[in-house]
Amino acid sequence: MKANWLAFVRTVFSFATPVIFLTFLVPSCITARKVDRWVDKKYGDALTAPTRKNTEYITVSTTLPVAEQINSSTKKTSGRFLPLLVYWEWQTANTCTLNPKLPFNNFTNTALTYASSKGLKSKLNGRRVELVLTQIPNVFSIDDESHLVFVGLYAFGWDIISVVPAKSEMVVSYKIFQDNTELKQGVITIPDLDKAIHVKIFNSVKRKTWEYIDQYNENITAMSKKAVDSLITQL
Repeated sequence: MKANWLAFVRTVFSFATPVIFLTFLVPSCITARKVDRWVDKKYGDALTAPTRKNTEYITVSTTLPVAEQINSSTKKTSGRFLPLLVYWEWQTANTCTLNPKLPFNNFTNTALTYASSKGLKSKLNGRRVELVLTQIPNVFSIDDESHLVFVGLYAFGWDIISVVPAKSEMVVSYKIFQDNTELKQGVITIPDLDKAIHVKIFNSVKRKTWEYIDQYNENITAMSKKAVDSLITQL
């Protein structure tokens, strides 16, 4: 039933003349394909950009699926539909899953660079550490709550739009070796730092999505540094 409500709305509109609708209905403009194009424009060829190389004292790998060569995959879903006599409300969401390779590349570059700056090699004192990224935030959605109020022959509409993270922790497992002997292992968990960004009237949804991605990239960098700091305290 939910999948058909938008078709129902269009049908009602087509038979509503001479009622004049003065609306700002963004959901018809935001599509899953359009969101993926925005992500492609923002990240460019980041998937193929070279990353820092592992060293003899620290290696970084992941169990996440990073083989895909697309930046993102977005799906559009419909939520609640409330058709009252003089007031309508409905919800849609474009949920975007970023290729885990994008944040993994960020994690790799940040962890290796930051570990070097913090003197991890000397702190290991001849030991070596293996880091494995097992979980990382990589999903967000563009949520749209649409409203329509009927006043006589007129209908006035507005939308409340937000770019919202699907909260997920960064999880890094580690093992510490002396030569080929495992001395210690553990798991580091870093809370998600991302926050929702609200799209105000006359704001560009595309630019607010890019603003969210900028925040997301900065937060992955910050979380990666926190993971290294946590590792150092556990040596």
